[in-house]
Amino acid sequence: MISVRQKVALQFVVSNLALIANFVLSIVLARLLTPQEIGIFSMSAVLMAVAHVFRDFGVTAFIKREKELTPDTLRNALGVLLITSWSVAAAMFFSAPYWAHFFHEAQVLLVVQVLALGFVFIPFGAIPMAILSREMAVEKSARITAVTSVVYFGSSVGLALAGFGAMTMAWANLVNIIVSGAMARWVVDRPLPWLPGFRQLHDIVHFGLGNLLTALLKAADNALPDILLGRWMTPAAVGLFSRANSTVNMVGTALLPTVNFFALPYMAKVHHTHGPVAGEYLRASSLINALMLPALAAIAVLAHDIVSLLYGRAWLEAVPAIPWLCLSYAISSLFTLSAPALTGVGKPYAAIGPNAVLVAAKVACAVWLMDGTLHTFALAVALGQLLSVPYYLWIHERYLGLRWTAWTRSTMSLVVQALLVGCVCLGIRQMLPQDIAPWIAIVVTGACAMLAFLTGCFLLSLPMADELKRMRHTLMQRRRNP
Repeated sequence: MISVRQKVALQFVVSNLALIANFVLSIVLARLLTPQEIGIFSMSAVLMAVAHVFRDFGVTAFIKREKELTPDTLRNALGVLLITSWSVAAAMFFSAPYWAHFFHEAQVLLVVQVLALGFVFIPFGAIPMAILSREMAVEKSARITAVTSVVYFGSSVGLALAGFGAMTMAWANLVNIIVSGAMARWVVDRPLPWLPGFRQLHDIVHFGLGNLLTALLKAADNALPDILLGRWMTPAAVGLFSRANSTVNMVGTALLPTVNFFALPYMAKVHHTHGPVAGEYLRASSLINALMLPALAAIAVLAHDIVSLLYGRAWLEAVPAIPWLCLSYAISSLFTLSAPALTGVGKPYAAIGPNAVLVAAKVACAVWLMDGTLHTFALAVALGQLLSVPYYLWIHERYLGLRWTAWTRSTMSLVVQALLVGCVCLGIRQMLPQDIAPWIAIVVTGACAMLAFLTGCFLLSLPMADELKRMRHTLMQRRRNP
C-alpha cells in the first residue's frame, strides 16, 4: 500500500506538470499563430476526438484487466488495434475533402490527413502504454510523459516559428505519437509483438464493444450542451456555458487523470486477487470524493469571484449556471469508479445502461425545463444526473455486490463534509465586502474552507483522515531521519 500511495502522488504531480506545460504552450501558440489558424486545427481535432473512440475499441481496457498477458494475447490485441486504427485512419484520410467542404475551409483537408496518419502508428505504442498502466509503472510512465511533453512543446513552437500555420499542431501531434510509442516500447520490460494475431478476436471484440458503447455515450453526454444550446439558443450561450463548465471542472482536470490512470488496473487487480471489490470501491470512492465534493461546494459559493478573476466581467453571465453544474459534477463524481470497477470485474456492458439513462434523462429534463436561460439548462443537467442514480445503485448491487445501504452510509458522510465546507465558505464570503478584489476573497475563503475540510475529515472519521495521519507521520519521520 505504501508503494501505491507513492505512485498515486507521483502520477498526480506528473499529470499536473504536463497540464501546466500544455497550458503554457497554448499561451505561446496564441502569440505565434492567428485565431483562424488555431480554429482550423480545433475544427479538425474535434473529428479526431470522435475517431479515437472507435480506434481504441476497448483494447487497452482489455489489456489492463486481463489476469495474465501471454504473447498470443498481445499479438491478438495488436491485431484488433491494427484493424480498427488503420480503418479509422483510411476513413478519415480519404474523407478529408468532405470535411473541408463541410467547414468551408480548404486547409482542413491537410490537417485532417496529417492527423489521420497518426492512427497508423498509434497501435504500436498503445500496447506498451496499456501494459505500463496495468502494472502501475508510474516511474516509467513519468519518464515518457516528461520526454514527450518536451518534444511536443519544442516541435510545436519550432513549427510555428517556421511558418507552418494551421499545420503546426498537426505535425507536432504526429511527431509526439511516434516518439511516445517508441519510448513506451523501449521502457517496457517484456517482449512486444510487431506482427498481429487474429485467433482471439471474438473475445477481445466482445469485451471492447462494451467499452466502445460506453465511451460513445460519454462522448454524447459531453456533447449535449453544445448541441442543445447551439440548437435552442445562441453561440454566445454555448461559449458562456463552456466557461461555466470549465470553471466547475477545474478540480476534475487536476485530479481525474491520476484516478483514470490507476482505477481500472487497480480494480482488476483487487478482483483477481481477492474477488469482491465492493469494500475497496467504497474506500477509494471516499478518498476521491472527500477532495472533489468540498472543492465543488467552494466553487459554487465563489463562482462570481472565480469567473471575474479568470475570465473577466464580460463572462459573468455564466455564473448562474455554476452552482447547478457543481451539483451535477458532484453526483457524477460519486460514480467515478463505476465504469472502471465494472470493467475490472469483466462486466463492461453493465456500464452502458446507466450512461444511456443519464443521456436520455438530461435530454428529457432539458426539453421539459428549458426556458432560454443558462441556469435552467444547468438545472436540467443536474436533475438528469440525479435521475440516473437509482440505476447506478442497482448495477452496483448486481455486479459489484455493493448494497445501496452501504453506499448511502458512506456517501452521507461525504455529503455532510461538503455541506460543512460550503456553509463555512458562504458565511465567510458574506462577511467580506462584496466589492473586495476577487483574488482576496478566494484566498481568504479558501483558507477557511481548508480548515473546514480538515475538521470534517476527522470529525466524520473519513478514510481521508487516515491518509492525512499517515502523511503527517511520514513527514515527521523524514524530519527526524533526514
